[in-house]
Amino acid sequence: MRKMVLIGLAVAGLTAAAAPSAALAGDEDDARVAIAAAKAKLDSAEKAGVGGNAGDVLNRSRTALEQANAKFRDDEDRFALALARQAEALADLATATAEARALEAERSKIASN
Repeated sequence: MRKMVLIGLAVAGLTAAAAPSAALAGDEDDARVAIAAAKAKLDSAEKAGVGGNAGDVLNRSRTALEQANAKFRDDEDRFALALARQAEALADLATATAEARALEAERSKIASN
C-alpha cells in the first residue's frame, strides 16, 4: 500500500513538472506561427506597393516584426507573440491605409474634372 502511494506521488510530481514545459512549448509554437504570419503579410504588403502610400505604418510593422524576432531568440515567447500580432495588425493597417489614400486620390481626381 505504501509503495502504491509513493508511486502515485512520483507520477503526480512528474506530471506537474512536465506540464509547465508543455505550456511553454505551445507558446513557442504560437510565437513562431505568428511571426511567420506577420512576415507573410508584411512581404505581401511590400509586393503590393503599399510602402508609397503608407510607408510610415509599414515601417512600424517592420520594426515590430524585428522586435518579435529578437524576443523570440531571447526565449521571451509570449512577448514575441504579442509583438508579432502587432506587426501583423500594422501590416493590415498599412494595406488599408494605402487603399484608402488611393481611393481618396481617385475621388479627388474625379471631383476636379
